[in-house]
Amino acid sequence: MTMLSAGRLLRLSAAAGAVGALTLVEPRTLGPWRKGAYRVGVAVLSGVLVADTSRDDQALLDPIRDGIVGGGVTLGLMDVLERVDGTMVDGLRRVGITRPRPLLAALGAAGTAAMYLLPSLGDQAQRWGTIEELFEEPETVDLPGEARELIAALLAPTADGADLPGAATLRGQLAHARSVDPGYLTSDVQIEVEQPERLAVPRTQTWPVSGEFTRGGIRYLLQLQIDRGRLGLLAVMVADDEPRTESALEQLAAPGFVLPSPEELRLRVETDRP
Repeated sequence: MTMLSAGRLLRLSAAAGAVGALTLVEPRTLGPWRKGAYRVGVAVLSGVLVADTSRDDQALLDPIRDGIVGGGVTLGLMDVLERVDGTMVDGLRRVGITRPRPLLAALGAAGTAAMYLLPSLGDQAQRWGTIEELFEEPETVDLPGEARELIAALLAPTADGADLPGAATLRGQLAHARSVDPGYLTSDVQIEVEQPERLAVPRTQTWPVSGEFTRGGIRYLLQLQIDRGRLGLLAVMVADDEPRTESALEQLAAPGFVLPSPEELRLRVETDRP
């Protein structure tokens, strides 16, 4: 392993600390001004890391301009990156990790240190491909019919015939919604709604209607996540009081796991009662 100079070791420590600190931030809870500052901070840090860890002989342009390009690309894709971040945090919570952000912060800091400690980032960059390939947006496909029917069931008027706030807006989005292909096997359905006419309020929320169903005698919960006022994620979670958590997660991760039909759902509406 190559030896680090004192200056480079200092920059490594500062960069790892900065990455860890930014990872601790939950962007879904930030207001517009604070989210803007957060996004600029992430983009600037990304640009600095690219510039500081690139080698002159293997840079796409040169280290400084590579850093500017990397920061700009990061800023332009913050919506996608924040969505991936939120999916990771929610997924870790579903498997029982109550404080996922400190774990992700530690991993981010360790990854940043590795960028400085690797003797040659050029070979690794060739395996990763170009910056465009690394940050390209995932492809969207037609929203599966079964997922569309389940979302419609969660957004339907309640038993007394009344709509929950935002339900009509989200049903309007559902007509044009597509799903994102994550590139790996998952029971969750990530949803993309481009240029909706209206946004749901609150902009970030877990929809107060969920659907309980069983698979192999194990109870699961179907939840709808709203992101930036748009349909965001149809997620399958293990019921809170399901005692067979390990078996439930194994079954959920199996290739043969299928979503329920709307008729299998037992709808649960949140109330203000404890």
